[in-house]
Amino acid sequence: MRELILIHGFGSSSRAWAPQREALSQRFRVTAVDLPGHGARAADGFDLDAAVSAVREHVTDGAHVLGISGGATVAMLVALAEPGRLGSLLLSAPVAAPPASLAVQRTVMRLTPEPLLRNMMAKLYSGNRQRYRETAKRDFARCGKANLLAALAAIAELDLRDRLSDIDAPTLVVCGTRDRENLAPSTVVANGIPSATLHEIPGVGHLWNLEEPELFNRTVVDFAAGH
Repeated sequence: MRELILIHGFGSSSRAWAPQREALSQRFRVTAVDLPGHGARAADGFDLDAAVSAVREHVTDGAHVLGISGGATVAMLVALAEPGRLGSLLLSAPVAAPPASLAVQRTVMRLTPEPLLRNMMAKLYSGNRQRYRETAKRDFARCGKANLLAALAAIAELDLRDRLSDIDAPTLVVCGTRDRENLAPSTVVANGIPSATLHEIPGVGHLWNLEEPELFNRTVVDFAAGH
């Protein structure tokens, strides 16, 4: 049974993979990582290099690496740091370069009072599903505004477009059709990675692992099991 490493988005935690862990554990040895500044590692403070290292600690030959949202950026950096080792790479709503809207997002987050920001992020990180909202709220409370802003600042300085061609792992890029902001960036990533395939998932948004967990899990298994 091969390793499947799950990387959550920024401002979230490994608990965001609750709808995946049991189902995917039937086919893979699942490890859901808490990035620095998040979850059980909230006290560490966010650092992008440390985030990549936190994932690489679990990489074994033939491991599958799955990242969603900001976690997809970390996943791409792991693939670049581990050439020839990954069985596959799965990227949900990845971004290779900072979108034009990021500067505005950072400013809004910086000016928004933390309790209000917590509620806003909980809605996003629950996949707009009420049953996940309290978990998402607690996750963001542990992460905090400072760590989220640090993560976004790191992304703002990162441009991987010229390095995408160096990713040698078989790659599946997925993005929900309701996640309009990330459709074009996902296409850029898929076009830049030599062995990548792009799937646009009808009717789902940014965190579709929570919106449609059965479809998400089936998509992961169908791709990773073939590599």
